[in-house]
Amino acid sequence: MLYKVIKNNRVIDVLSQLVFCRYDESIDTVITCSEEDAQAILSSSKNYIWHISSYPSFPKSVVNKYDTVDIVEIDEYEYKQLKILDYKTPEEIIDAYTLSLIEGGVL
Repeated sequence: MLYKVIKNNRVIDVLSQLVFCRYDESIDTVITCSEEDAQAILSSSKNYIWHISSYPSFPKSVVNKYDTVDIVEIDEYEYKQLKILDYKTPEEIIDAYTLSLIEGGVL
């Protein structure tokens, strides 16, 4: 299955697989785990940990360290389009281009 990661109504990543994580208080870090124990997932780059809004919360002591996101299952076509377009929709690209023309005095 393929997924898009959404934060503040914006796609911030696409995933070809979900790597589930949970916070382990005994060692004060996030570790990989099964889906049943998950509180979060790893980003595609493996550099970020995101709490999933529908999963159990992190403890209050660390909850502010991690962004909360939503994940949505997508098809292969949308996955490839989002990767190619750097997670932007064609409309967002057109809007950004138009704005740059306006700010540059072309329009």
